[in-house]
Amino acid sequence: MVVSDKLMLAAVLCGTFSAAGAATLNVGPKQTYRTVAAAIAAANDGDTILVRAGTYINDFAEIDHKITLRSAGGMAVLQATENIPNEKAILITDTDITIDGFEFTGARVTDADGANGAGIRYQGGNLTIRNCWFRHNQEGLLGDALPGTIKIERSEFSFNGDATGPGAGTTHNIYAGNNDVLDIEDSYFHHAVLGHEIKSRALTTIINNTRVTDGPRGTASYSIDLPNGGVGVITNTVVEQGPDSVNGGMIVYGEEGNLNPTPSLAMRNVTIVNELTQHVPTGVSLYAPITAALSGTRVYGLTSAQLAVSEGGQGSFDITGTRWLAKRPHVSGKPPF
Repeated sequence: MVVSDKLMLAAVLCGTFSAAGAATLNVGPKQTYRTVAAAIAAANDGDTILVRAGTYINDFAEIDHKITLRSAGGMAVLQATENIPNEKAILITDTDITIDGFEFTGARVTDADGANGAGIRYQGGNLTIRNCWFRHNQEGLLGDALPGTIKIERSEFSFNGDATGPGAGTTHNIYAGNNDVLDIEDSYFHHAVLGHEIKSRALTTIINNTRVTDGPRGTASYSIDLPNGGVGVITNTVVEQGPDSVNGGMIVYGEEGNLNPTPSLAMRNVTIVNELTQHVPTGVSLYAPITAALSGTRVYGLTSAQLAVSEGGQGSFDITGTRWLAKRPHVSGKPPF
């Protein structure tokens, strides 16, 4: 065996390279890289950045290589304590990236820069977010209107949004632009501040096995907002509107017009819990000339007339298997990761 072969074998055994030659870059107080940003700057396509559990203060970066970021030994916390210099987000993603096991908190930019600092700013490619927590940012995740997909698995978004200033009511737990697909699986959205729990302009929005709740003191507006329609599929999900919601609509479809291609809305095995009384509550508000299909819906706190509302007579509903609940169902507050 030649010397170069021995070096490669040693690297593989030490976890520096994968079988395909991609490197693992280690981040932590006693690791090769002290900051996530430094490792990102050194990474190439196919690399994995392994970040030791801990808190990384004002560690901002833009990612333009196809890499994986993964925490080790617990959650890696990316905390902003100052206005973000890039005027966008703690992490900006430009290509195919997987992020697993991170908390994003404190993201802010100035009013002059839009007052919409995000935990992650999506700028194209296929982004997978897994086992992550976004909390107390102006915007949890903000997606530009670019082709690509955002997939969220076993993640939590909470207390994102601004109560005052120009971002109040216009920043959200998550806001996806006109992307190809927003796919949310096994996740938990709650306590958005004045804005929406989930807002998506994606061509296709899939929400499955997820909790979307306000809680007893939440001030969110819509629970799920699909303002440009598109293909909407919501399954096996709990949607709860709290008593302090600032808007009566829970699931709203097509209210801004300019509908995406092939508009449709299908809901299966969705539990709708309403506790709002100060505004007129509605379960599903339809502003598009489609027939929305609701099957197996469990409903608490709404009348039959409030469950499905065709705004201005623009659409209709095909409703089957509805179960009306006399007792409020338990809504879990357990983290999904």
